[in-house]
Amino acid sequence: MFLLDISLRRKFTIIIKEGDDITMNKKYTINEVAKIFNITTNKIRYYEEKQLLEPVRNSNNEYRIFNEDDIFRLQAILLYRSIGLPIKEIQDIFKNNTNANYLNHFNRQWKIVNSEIHRLTTIRESLENIIDNIYESDNCKVDDDILGIIEKTCEVNKIKENWKDRWDFDSWAKDYDEDIRKNNGNLKIYTNYDSILDKVYELAANSNINKPCILEIGVGTGNLAGLFLNEGYNIIAIDQSRAMLNVAKEKYPKLKVRLGDFLKIPYSDKSFDVIVSTYAFHHLNNNEKIIAIKEMVRVIKDNGKIVIGDLMFESNIDKENLFKKLTDKQIEEINDEYYSYIDILKREFKEFNKELKYARIDNFIYVVEIQ
Repeated sequence: MFLLDISLRRKFTIIIKEGDDITMNKKYTINEVAKIFNITTNKIRYYEEKQLLEPVRNSNNEYRIFNEDDIFRLQAILLYRSIGLPIKEIQDIFKNNTNANYLNHFNRQWKIVNSEIHRLTTIRESLENIIDNIYESDNCKVDDDILGIIEKTCEVNKIKENWKDRWDFDSWAKDYDEDIRKNNGNLKIYTNYDSILDKVYELAANSNINKPCILEIGVGTGNLAGLFLNEGYNIIAIDQSRAMLNVAKEKYPKLKVRLGDFLKIPYSDKSFDVIVSTYAFHHLNNNEKIIAIKEMVRVIKDNGKIVIGDLMFESNIDKENLFKKLTDKQIEEINDEYYSYIDILKREFKEFNKELKYARIDNFIYVVEIQ
């Protein structure tokens, strides 16, 4: 089995230079190469079959001959495989080793790994509940309670995996900044765009935490993140849209960006002092919002805060009263999104001993602060 060693190339170079009868121009047999990496010869043949390796053949006996470049290439293959990259992706990297292509493959692998971590974490929590259930019950048979726990786990993982970007943010990325200034649409939801960003920034900056670590969820083109960067804050930005991340990174080269979303935040427990988000939370339905709240609480530190500026109603009564003043087209536009209800958000955050305060910016936008 190949063991990951970050100094492998350096280590191998030393072997070449310091070996008694090994020189930089030495040729290696397949058995010698297998011994260097502690792998089977069949694995080397497999990589050759997939055209990842192309050792020359001895003209006399057709035996494979490996030179230094072949061995360094095999080292790269094994390292790529150690982080889960499929053969086809490694083939493509070798054919096109540009930064853009590297980003395509490693972002894709990041997304796969993050999804698997979340899936397994949810299963682990389910198993913990099942074990506690068995210990605390009078018998150890698989009953409806245990099956109910498993069913709930399956449903949570299904919700996390099935979220889709039905608004096509990848296509919108290049025109997003221009479009919000035009403020098209029946509701004119971007009328107070700058004021909302400023309010979220103000509440987040007023955290009384020295050098807070900030996470922005749904960074878009980086307009809110830019406010923090300009003041020297440490901020990490995630978005489910690669195209949006690309625009944000182009505008703010120092901004650290990652693929991610509300349902599967790609960071460990209690990683951040502050979480901020604007114009993103309303892309989650009610069930997704419940999972997102749990995720945000998971990664926020105990004394941290969450600040969200988004499309909301105070309550269903507030919504009904507002609808009486709107046109059919405006109502249709609202129904195309998943506006939050502040009274429901209060209740959900209270489950985690978090208090929610809010300020109304206009008819449709609120800024909420959770601590």
